[in-house]
Amino acid sequence: MIAQLKGSLAAKHPDHVVMDVHGVGYRVFISLATYNELPTVGEACLLYTVTHVREDAFLLYGFHSESQRKVFNLLTSVNGIGTKLALAALSSHTPEALLTALSREDLTLLCTIPGVGKKTAQRMAMELKDKLGALPMAAPTTAIGAATMAANPAGLREEVASALLNLGYKPPQVDAALAKLFSAGEITDISVALKGALKLLAPA
Repeated sequence: MIAQLKGSLAAKHPDHVVMDVHGVGYRVFISLATYNELPTVGEACLLYTVTHVREDAFLLYGFHSESQRKVFNLLTSVNGIGTKLALAALSSHTPEALLTALSREDLTLLCTIPGVGKKTAQRMAMELKDKLGALPMAAPTTAIGAATMAANPAGLREEVASALLNLGYKPPQVDAALAKLFSAGEITDISVALKGALKLLAPA
């Protein structure tokens, strides 16, 4: 099992990165929260990882902090909760907010996660409530070299749309949110665009 990757950031996108470790490129799937903490391409980077091995694939998931990785593992232990939904949860909320919602059985917050309805939220709270006390949450340890990337304005909207669709939002929701976001003024930073879009997509 690969527990962490330390090397240079060869490429980054809202849903995955490529880490160059001694000349070997590793594709690692990430949450938007981790994306927002990444350094610029070419700089040193550390990601805490989870390895998933399937019959047809060897997949890596990376996180900028230990707390993100712990909550990812916690969420994927729930029956019916896959890696995509767990990443969507960590893209929408902090680990601390998710743990608080689970411990308090806050179904309203859990239902704001893309792809989570009331029944899934109830199952998450029921299955995880007893596990929360055994989950130590250390102070966040972040990836090396945090920085914000200025995106290419020409492809910014397309990349933001792709990231939101990968999180489970529906095309009409994404189109409406991005139309409103970009009509409000010029945006040239992908992190700002993603945060703004997620805020618009959050239930009132």
